[in-house]
This record gives sequence, C-alpha cells and structure tokens, in this order.
Amino acid sequence: MTARPATAATATTHHNRTVRISGALCAAVLLTVTAAGCSKKSSDSTSAGSDSSSASCGTVPAAKFNDTAGLIKALGSEYAAAYSGYSGTVQKSAWANWEGKKSGTITVGISESQLVNPYQTLINTALQKYLKAQGYKVIDLVSTNEVTNQISQFNQLITDKVDLIVYQPLAAGFESVVDKAAKAGIPSISVLNNVADANTVNVVPNAFAAGEAQAAALAKSMGGKGTILGVHGIKGVPIDTDTFNGAKAALAKCSGITLDDSLYTDFSPTTAQTKVQQYLAANPTKTIGGVLEGGPMTTGIISAFQKSNVTVAPVADNGLTKGGVAYWAANQSSYKGVGLYNPADGLAKAVGQVAKHMLDGDGVKASDIVINPPLVTSDNLSKFSKSSFKTGDASTITVGDVGQTFAETSYIDGFFGS
Repeated sequence: MTARPATAATATTHHNRTVRISGALCAAVLLTVTAAGCSKKSSDSTSAGSDSSSASCGTVPAAKFNDTAGLIKALGSEYAAAYSGYSGTVQKSAWANWEGKKSGTITVGISESQLVNPYQTLINTALQKYLKAQGYKVIDLVSTNEVTNQISQFNQLITDKVDLIVYQPLAAGFESVVDKAAKAGIPSISVLNNVADANTVNVVPNAFAAGEAQAAALAKSMGGKGTILGVHGIKGVPIDTDTFNGAKAALAKCSGITLDDSLYTDFSPTTAQTKVQQYLAANPTKTIGGVLEGGPMTTGIISAFQKSNVTVAPVADNGLTKGGVAYWAANQSSYKGVGLYNPADGLAKAVGQVAKHMLDGDGVKASDIVINPPLVTSDNLSKFSKSSFKTGDASTITVGDVGQTFAETSYIDGFFGS
C-alpha cells in the first residue's frame, strides 16, 4: 500500500480500468523461503541486485521524498519516517485557511471506483457510516471501469453543490475537475491514489515504503539469495508501480536475488491463480523462493502452487487477507511469510477524520496525508490471526476483525491547526 497518478498514456492503454485494490493499498508484497536462482528469465525479468554487500541486503534503505516547503519535516520525525520514498510532491494545501462549514445541512459527495472486491466495498460502506455518524448527508456515486464516467460523476457532485467531495481516482486527468470544484468553493479528498494538485488533499498509504519494508524482510529471510516471482495488478497503476519500485530499491542491495515480475492480473485473485499456475507449468525447473504481489491476491497464488503440486512459496500478503493469514498460521514451521496491514475500514476512518477536520475549519497544512501501513511478520502474526479465518477466504482483514489500530487519531490530528 499509493502513489502518483498514472500518466495519460497509461490511462488510454488500459482503457481506464479501475484500480482493484483490496487492501492495500495499495502496496508491494513479498515472500520468504530460500530458493535457488533461476536459469531462464522472461523479457521482463530483472536482476534486483547491484550491491554485493551481504551486510546491507535485507535492510531498508533511506529514501528521499519531495517536501519542498519543509511541511512534513516541521511535523516531526514520526511523520518524516512515514513519507520515506513517497512519490508525490507535498505542497501547502490550498485549504489551509478554509473556514469550513459548521452550520446547516452539510453534504459530502463520494465518487468511488467500481466495487469489484470486498476491499472496495468496505471502503465505501465504512466511509458512509463514519460520515453519517457525524450528521452529514451523503451522496454516494460508484463509477464503472472508465475514468470518463467517474469524472462525469465528479462534475455532477459539483453541480449538486455538495460541501466536500471524496473520490478514488482511477488514473490521471482529475486536475481540471479538482480545480473546478475549488473555484466553486468545494474541497476534495483523494483516496488510495494521489493527484498532484494543491486543491485536493490526498489520503494515501505509502506504497513505496511498504514495498521497501516487505522486500527487505523477504531478502533477509532468504539469506540474500534466490528467485522472487512478482505478480502485478494493472500495469501503470500508481499503487502497484510504487510498491514494486520500493521493493526494487530494497532488492538493489541484494546481488544474489533475481526478480521476475512478468505477470499482470488486474488485481484479481482468480486471474492471479490462473497466471501463476501457467507460469509454474511453463517453468518446471525454476525454484521460486517467494512471491511479491501488487495487491491482495494471496489466496489465488497459494492455490496455484497447490494445484501445480509445487511447494507453496511464501506470499507476502499485500493487504493481509484472511485466507493468507490462515494458511500462514497453520504452516508456521515451514512457511515464513510477511504481510501488510492496510485495512479498508481503517483507511475509511482516516479519510472521515480528515473530512471532519476540514469541514470544522481546522485548516489542513499539507496536500498529502501519507500513512505507512504496519508490517506483519512471524513475530506479530498472532495479533492479526483468528481461529475463525479460513484458508481460501480472499477477504482482507479489518480493524473490526482484529482490533489493531491503523492511522492513529493523534497522527491525523497533527496535520491540522496552527
């Protein structure tokens, strides 16, 4: 689990398909298990290692981010750490001095991408629940797979004269409608993928940092040697791109690791199962030490190994699925996993808190509010595992499931006030 907008060319190539993310964020995922190197690589295969120092392999390298005004640095070290490697540019928010709306009927419009999986659905329902609990009227619009449809819905919310818009951009091209809304006095909040515009507030998980942390954990467990299979979501989608960029930054310290990230699956566990199964059949002599995924497709990937009668390589569970955790918990002696806790209800609550602060006129300091999702390892797996979780369940784990916090209230509060 975030992430700069995709380019216009990307949007055209993929016909503006929706970002199907079930948790995580947005974010890059990896696995563990010592593996032999691969003898044959596809055209998309890359050697991840350029630094032969075994001492640095498995560590998380420091990464810069664009904070030209020093806004995040001024907030303190906790915030700067969360932004490590963030691909967006932090600007002073155009709404820093907005007085909000404190009386009368307050209407919040939601424009979300298609509800194609449990993660998307939960973001939508949890966000509506939080906003309505604050007494706001909610207009909820769900788009098709086309950006043009969502932009049309965004324009409709401007016409409806809502007081604030929450949206999940599918690709690039939202700057013009964001600016149009701002001219009408309507602020907007982007979720999961960011838009480079001071007139919007991006509430996003740091997919680059998450990819770095998971890759480093994987590399360490593999002893710095082996082959990792990379399973992308949609080519060019920001949250997928950034998680893999973060992973590659960490793996650049590991000369003995090869990353083959040639598979694309539309963030679908079913498609991931098919593609991985085909890959394993086409490469019967290749040993896979771990799997890196761009979204929560763990259950499909595990099933692919099982159906291929190949020992299951640990899948770094991006978004943390119930089925992935159930398999991990049941096979801890042989399966050394890693995961990313990026719960849909936790992200929805954070967005709701930002909306309330803004509508209360508290003044948001920065254009980008970045959250670094917690890493799950064998050391803290018990906090995210329940006996009721079943192998094969593709649903992502929620705050409600395990009671583990995500984006502390105090952290969100720090972006507001003088």
